[in-house]
Amino acid sequence: MPSFSAITFLGALAIFMYGIRISRTGVQLLAGERLRSLIGSLTEHRFMALITGVLITMLLQSSTATIIMLVGFASSGALLLTQAMGVMLGADIGTTLVVILLSIKGIADYALLILIAGVMIEIFSRKKKTRYVSMVFLGFGFVFFGMQLMVRATSPLQGNPLLTEIFAALGQYPAYAFFGAAVFTALVQNSATTLGLTIACAFSGILGIHDAIPMVLGANVGGCVPALLYSIGGKASARRVAFAHFFLKSFGALVAMGLLPYFTDLIEILSKQLIPSGTTPAPQIALAHMTFNVCLSLFFLPWIRQGAWFIEKLVPEPNRPEDKPFGHQYLDPRSLETPALAFSNARREIFRMAEIAQEMLASTIAVFENDDRELMRSIEEQDDKVDLLDKEIKFYLAKISQEGLNPDQARMQLNLLTITCGLEEIGDIITKNVLELAEKKILKARHFSEEGWKEIVDIHAKVLENFQLMVSTLAMEDKTIVRKAARHEHHLALLEDKYREAHLQRLHKGLKETIETSSIHLDLLANFRRINTKLTDIVTAATRGINGAE
Repeated sequence: MPSFSAITFLGALAIFMYGIRISRTGVQLLAGERLRSLIGSLTEHRFMALITGVLITMLLQSSTATIIMLVGFASSGALLLTQAMGVMLGADIGTTLVVILLSIKGIADYALLILIAGVMIEIFSRKKKTRYVSMVFLGFGFVFFGMQLMVRATSPLQGNPLLTEIFAALGQYPAYAFFGAAVFTALVQNSATTLGLTIACAFSGILGIHDAIPMVLGANVGGCVPALLYSIGGKASARRVAFAHFFLKSFGALVAMGLLPYFTDLIEILSKQLIPSGTTPAPQIALAHMTFNVCLSLFFLPWIRQGAWFIEKLVPEPNRPEDKPFGHQYLDPRSLETPALAFSNARREIFRMAEIAQEMLASTIAVFENDDRELMRSIEEQDDKVDLLDKEIKFYLAKISQEGLNPDQARMQLNLLTITCGLEEIGDIITKNVLELAEKKILKARHFSEEGWKEIVDIHAKVLENFQLMVSTLAMEDKTIVRKAARHEHHLALLEDKYREAHLQRLHKGLKETIETSSIHLDLLANFRRINTKLTDIVTAATRGINGAE
């Protein structure tokens, strides 16, 4: 009989963990921004949030990955706690798919066929998306192959006296098995690894269902630790999501541990109804994992609002100093490993930058009307904020690895950079050109003619309207706004020509105010037109980003 090999066992475990990692990466690259859109489109309907969590976790093969995404979205303000709690309950159910597959006897025999398919797809693929499919195949192949190797590596341990004593002690003190599984899962940062290892031991005949259930419960709690660590130092909204997941799992696991004999009896009763007789305890382990998470979801789903209120009381908003220096709010560096999260954060920061630039433009008309130098300084200070956000957003986007982006995401990255540059250029036009004209008007004590001032106010109002249109594109992601912005650009060009002609006619009449403010008037019209052109470019880039995400 072959002896146990620690190297073989650790190698099998490494292959198994690598398979989970590579398949998850392939799914993320293949899905692109669809995962972000799916989560971002959530409503307050708790059942839809539950279904969304199930679907996303079935794709990612890890509830931990889903919860970390939720933490990132909550940190950026794109997700409410009540929505996140519905998704996390679904994620806990979705993660049972891989465990169920691992528990099916003989499925690992197809591991090499899956690996061959993955390699063939990789060899003959010409498109990146096809290569992402090969990553998914290779990942699943490695998972099942690693599982098969773990079963073979642990088979010689069957009947080992030392191991028999250890499991006897764990059976007598199930809390040790619970905490041991929780710690191990926290270290490997994936509950599927712990559950896969437990199922492998069950296939080898060295672990029974009574010993395995505390490990299943511990693995569920330990899987919450990566999201908790991820949320440390983040906003209260992010920490609430991570803590809510930990609280739900811990509460459920402790209740199950307190009622362990009854829970074990329930699994055995369900096993007799659902699982063919004579099989190993492996399917029972998967059933225990699924039963625990389904019961947890059914119990907490009706109480999501009350639960969110309770979590908000436990994790309150920190007291923030009023003199905190201006800076970014949403550019979480921990989200850089997940492009969907990073782009969502960047878009929210760009939206904030656009609101500041819009306020700058809105204030310029009052500077000309009231010769207000104090307001000029205020606008210049706002431009400093725009410049700061411009640098921080560009630096943040540049840190997203090009190698980890699919073509749609690479276009999204370029479009977001284009939008950021456009907003920064608008800020420069306002401070370096428009305000310079205002300073010239104040120094020379000039006044526009009544007709000329009406023209300036009118064209400023139309540019401001187009600015709001651009901001709406960033917020609403409405492709139809592009055509509307193009029409406005055309109409504004015609309006500028009309007002230039009217100004020239007033010059021919020799109106004093028109002659004194001629250069200021014409340059102001031209600069407002330049701003509007930049706005149209931004709307186009924003919509290209939307198309790239589809």
